[in-house]
Amino acid sequence: MRFSVVMPSFLGAYAGAASRRDEKIVRAINSVIGQTFTDWELQVVADGCKKTVEIVSQIKDERIHLTHILKAPQWDGKPRNTGIEKANGEYIIYLDIDDAYGENHLSAVNENLKDSDWVYYNDYIYRNGEWIERHCDIKKIGMNGTSNICHKKSLDVRWGHRGYAHDHYFNQKLLFFPKYKKIDTPEYFVMHMPSIYDV
Repeated sequence: MRFSVVMPSFLGAYAGAASRRDEKIVRAINSVIGQTFTDWELQVVADGCKKTVEIVSQIKDERIHLTHILKAPQWDGKPRNTGIEKANGEYIIYLDIDDAYGENHLSAVNENLKDSDWVYYNDYIYRNGEWIERHCDIKKIGMNGTSNICHKKSLDVRWGHRGYAHDHYFNQKLLFFPKYKKIDTPEYFVMHMPSIYDV
């Protein structure tokens, strides 16, 4: 298998959370199901969230795997680490429950992997009624996240930093593996930015 898409899910309330996440997780999952590249699995990790289990269990696709864990502290690495450990794919790629892939996202990433241990890329954000490409600087805090990376499972990297910019600190671990590059922009759409927009 080529890709394991890792999706942690907590649908309870917390500061800065997107609205209607019970609907948006279905949108996110459907964006994976609708990929033109089909060699994938989706590892959904319910972070102490029974509602996630209820919703995901209703989606009938044998490529979707659901794991329920005890609730981890906010921004803890356990949900994504669990997804990595359960993964069967050669490459790990991420999707947040309130975001979505364009239909060619996995295809675009796959076409550009070649011999890379990991890759990074720009994403899209919503501005003034349209989607615009957002530059990713993999080394600069605040300018990279889970929406910007894909890495081999065999690198054996794990999420550890808890708190603000946890995704940036994970990405800095990837820099220790020199076979990487920035690739042409795939189709990751950031559907929510706290206090800025929520679509």
